Amino acid sequence: MAAIRAAHPDINVKDEISDYYIAEEISTTYGGMSIIVEKEDWEIFVNGSISEVSTLLLLLAGNLNLRKFKKNKRGPKKSPAPKDKFKGKPHVSTAKLLAADG
Repeated sequence: MAAIRAAHPDINVKDEISDYYIAEEISTTYGGMSIIVEKEDWEIFVNGSISEVSTLLLLLAGNLNLRKFKKNKRGPKKSPAPKDKFKGKPHVSTAKLLAADG
């Protein structure tokens, strides 16, 4: 998320970009990438310097289509429906009905 904030300084990442959608994209893409990408190409994340890794992350974050990861803000809640279905009709338990018959 820090790389996304640095690559897109004009966007309020905390309020507009969903952590959930970013994590979902990474988890769904990682499986295929682990098969296709050679082991040597992953070495930058293990043996690379901080500047090399941060440069790569900034490059990747700069190429993101942020519209794909926008938060879906919830609209206002609807007020509950009035509870008038049984108004004026008192509740009678099944036990009382059975006791009256017997």
